[in-house]
Amino acid sequence: MHKYRWGVNPYDIEKWINDMALQGWHLQKFTWARFTFERGEKGSYIYRHDEIERLATPYEDDYLEFLQAAGIELVDRSGNIVFFRKSASEGPFELYTDKKTKISNLSKKMTLLLSLLLLNLVFGITGLSGDFSGPATDWLGLTVNIANVLIVLLLIIPFFRLVRLRKQLKRDLDVFTD
Repeated sequence: MHKYRWGVNPYDIEKWINDMALQGWHLQKFTWARFTFERGEKGSYIYRHDEIERLATPYEDDYLEFLQAAGIELVDRSGNIVFFRKSASEGPFELYTDKKTKISNLSKKMTLLLSLLLLNLVFGITGLSGDFSGPATDWLGLTVNIANVLIVLLLIIPFFRLVRLRKQLKRDLDVFTD
């Protein structure tokens, strides 16, 4: 089964994939928006994600071998996001990425998202101000400019969710420094 889901927050995606596993759908592969699931036993796996900046570094193989020795299976990777799973019968597991790295990864996502927001906002507002200055309305241009403004409205919610998540991680970092 293929499911399409666009999500900026990998923690929300991880929760959704674990909910799918509880229903008997197990992740096989994914890209940034397409997830492929296979039917299986309900709740037989627990999934975790990691954002591996170690790609193509000498110790990436050591990291993956360490996880494999602990019974953690690499499911798939897309870019620097990797999903792992472990049998639920072995109990819960966590991947311990330090909070500073998590904050850094969220900051990168926020920078990209903010760039997209500002770019669409500038094009949308600039285009809308020019659409009504001439004697005839350019309906195609008007549609594109309205779409730019709508994209801004759609991206602003995930952006502020990332801001809230990063703020929480920073607060935790101050309380529980790691």
